Amino acid sequence: MSDNFVFIENIYRSRMTLLDILEERGYEVAPYRKFSPAEATAAVGALQGLNFKVHKKVDESKVCEVRYDSISRPKLSTYFNDISDEDSEHTEIIMMMEGAVADAHHMTALKEYSKLKSTPDENGKLTRRRLRVSFFSIYMLVVNPMKHVLVPKHEIVPEEEHKALMEKLHVISKSKFPEIKFHIDPIARCIGAVPGDIVKITRPSTSAGETIIYRVCAP
Repeated sequence: MSDNFVFIENIYRSRMTLLDILEERGYEVAPYRKFSPAEATAAVGALQGLNFKVHKKVDESKVCEVRYDSISRPKLSTYFNDISDEDSEHTEIIMMMEGAVADAHHMTALKEYSKLKSTPDENGKLTRRRLRVSFFSIYMLVVNPMKHVLVPKHEIVPEEEHKALMEKLHVISKSKFPEIKFHIDPIARCIGAVPGDIVKITRPSTSAGETIIYRVCAP
């Protein structure tokens, strides 16, 4: 089996995994389900041809751009400047790369989420752009990490439920929850967790049937 054949298979399988992850998160991916091994073959040497864009089923203004590219470290600081301040809060970018995800990618994801807008709001304050950027290695998504037997179910708790949940658990501050690291944790990346999110984790239990714990997504 040639290296080229393995790479084509990995492109195809990781694409299918990514579509599953996006669909689980509420994006409309049906138009891209017909992706074929022949298209994966044609993309070798021109990965950008695999780029696509999807929107949320319940809100078409919320979009995810999937880009296939290998970005040099010097370009990481300017690569996402094409997303305007106006579009940043309802845009997500997923970068699919041939190489491994490194510390520079984790730092870039946090920087893009924390970067301030260039124009003050109506109160004269500069607010965060909150552009969500996630980096994935093609090889990481050959198998869906969310379906691994050792990975418990992870869910993001809706923000409107945070107050009631914290009162129920007698937690006075989100900082009191155990942490799940933004972007660094691969499952947090898969579910799209950002700083401040509360993540519900349901684990099987031999005594209780299941055990539920909560973590806060932290920078």
